[in-house]
Amino acid sequence: MKKTTNTLLWVIDVISTLIFCAMCTTSAYLLILFFYHLFDSEGAKDWMMGKDISQLFNLNNVHFGILFSLTLAISLMKALAFYFTIKIFSTLNLVKPFSPEIATLISRISYMILAVGTLGIIAFRFSEIPAMKGMELSALQGLWHDNYVYLLMGSIIFVIAQVFKKGLELQAENDLTI
Repeated sequence: MKKTTNTLLWVIDVISTLIFCAMCTTSAYLLILFFYHLFDSEGAKDWMMGKDISQLFNLNNVHFGILFSLTLAISLMKALAFYFTIKIFSTLNLVKPFSPEIATLISRISYMILAVGTLGIIAFRFSEIPAMKGMELSALQGLWHDNYVYLLMGSIIFVIAQVFKKGLELQAENDLTI
């Protein structure tokens, strides 16, 4: 194997680890901030990384709770997708890349990314309800503007997972013929 390939894989592994840590930090931040807002409604002015939705928190706690839950779920699923990516690098064998573990991890990544896109669409549509009542939530809605990209990316990764599963079958069949 070329040295540049190993270096590139190492760089991607390090970047994935850093993104995973950032996503875990974001999820923890959201969770701590939510519990803080339960005791201090004025704190809702800085709820989502500078996004002021204090009107929503003061008017309807249910909408606030649902939007928070969707946002936290999206953040956790992104972190989980990067965790699975890190696991791929720890189990990857480039001599025999088609292993059941890799195929399963790629499938899980595709499911997580498809779920991120789906929940993002749900969150965006749900945030339109208070926006129709006159609340200014465009800054918050900006968090979910790329939902369709996640659906497309998840679909592509799902196809790659299916190719890996077929490669695994061909590899097993090839091992039996030799």
